[in-house]
Parts: sequence; C-alpha cells; structure tokens
Amino acid sequence: MAPELSGNFLDTFNAASLPEAETMLRPCVDIPRWASEVAAARPFATPGELLSFAELAAPDWTEAEIDAALVHHPRIGERPAGSGSEAQFSRGEQASVSSLDGLSERLLAGNRDYEDKFGRVFLIRAAGRSGEEILDNLRQRLGNTSAEELPVIAAQLRDIAILRLRKLLGVARSHITTHVLDTAAGKPADGVAASLWSLRDGGWDQVGEGTTDGDGRISSLGPEELLPGTYRIDFATGDYFAATATDTFFPSVSLTFTLANPEQHYHVPLLLSPFAYSTYRGS
Repeated sequence: MAPELSGNFLDTFNAASLPEAETMLRPCVDIPRWASEVAAARPFATPGELLSFAELAAPDWTEAEIDAALVHHPRIGERPAGSGSEAQFSRGEQASVSSLDGLSERLLAGNRDYEDKFGRVFLIRAAGRSGEEILDNLRQRLGNTSAEELPVIAAQLRDIAILRLRKLLGVARSHITTHVLDTAAGKPADGVAASLWSLRDGGWDQVGEGTTDGDGRISSLGPEELLPGTYRIDFATGDYFAATATDTFFPSVSLTFTLANPEQHYHVPLLLSPFAYSTYRGS
C-alpha cells in the first residue's frame, strides 16, 4: 500500500520504501520497469530533478509494456470509469473533448478504424488539445504502419506520464516554458535569468520572468494561460558566462515567436555556446 499523498509529494516519495515509491508512480503510467528505475534513483533534490530523470528513464519501452499500460486508458471521448487516481487523471485530461459537438460520431468512427488496424486503443495526450486537433491527429496516424505507430504511442504515454507526475508534484507549468543547454559545457545551464514579453499595441510588456534551475529549466516563466500573439524571451546570457569568466559574443539573447494556438503548450529551448546559439519549437 502506498503512503498517504498529503503534504509534499517529493518529500513523501523520497522517504517511502521502494515498493511504496513505485506504487506512487503507477498512476502516471503503468510500466513497472519505469517506476522501478525512477524510484531506485531517489532521493531527488528538486521536483525538476525528478521530472528530468523520469523523462529519460527506461527509454526503450517494449510493445508488451505499452500494451499493458494501454489497458488503463479509456477511448478518447469516452468518460473514464472508476474513482482511482488514473481515472481521475483521465477525466481531467479529456475535459476538452467531453462535449465534442458534431465531432462525436467522427471520433467514434476514427477510434473504430484505429482499433481495427492496430488492435489497440488510440492514445494521445488530450490535455491542451482541442477535439478537432485530436481528430486530425487520429486520421494522420491511421496512415502509419504498425512499426511506425509504436514509437508514437510510446512518446504519447511518456508525455502523459510526465504531465501526471507534474500534477502530483504540484508543479504548475506556464503556457510558455524554456530550457537552456550549455552545448559547450555539455550540461544544462543553471542560473540563467530570463524574462517573457508580450507585444501589445506596438510595445512590449513584461508578463513573466524566471531563472533556470539545476536542470536548465524554467517551468513557471509566466501565466498558465496566454492569448494568441507575438512573444519574446530575453536571456541574460552575458551574466551567465561572466559568472564563469567565459568570454561570449552574446551579452543577451532574444527569441521572438508567435503563439498561434492558445490551447497548446509552447516550449522554447535555447541551445547555447559562447559564440553560437539555436532554438526550436518544443512540446
């Protein structure tokens, strides 16, 4: 039996016995090998450290493990039954598709076609996606072969697991997040100050700020919900390099981008070295 989850989840998780810690992780994804690997790596100093380790743990999920985990996932559009943690997670994640006016029949038909082709339920991280987006994704994936579809399912399972673990930890995630990697040092960039700006009426307004943690992440850079528009993240890269007496060509780095879909999460990483940087749209 798992310990009570009241209070600080990380403290309780670190202090639990190995079987108890594994049980605490099972609502995230029911893959025992993943839960065992994460639980065995305790203690974790911060929620970010736990999340980062969990994202990479047991990377090679087998088809048998995936099929066993899918047993606990309801069809998209169906109300999950039960009162356990996993069912409660599913109900919250499917809130955006609980009333799919006009889409219900198409989604039902798509689910049926998917199950006929692949022999398993269609799985997608529903949180943050509209019903139309989910339906479009389903149709695209129907074009996959079984070999092509399996890693897609594994990636969706992992996304769902990390989202659920984040909720257990009580770590709110802002609409826009970032992650800074020092490619010259080959490690996350700790202590990089960043600020988030929104373009409004021809001028820039600051809407958030933060500093990267030991994993190079800022999970709470601004509001949890933002309107569509143009945004910018300013990174104090000069101060970061100055702290280690490293010469750099960039006293600061600014990344400007468009937030087009307010229902999607936007992750904007920075891959940084003293004389070059790059970025991409993450998830």
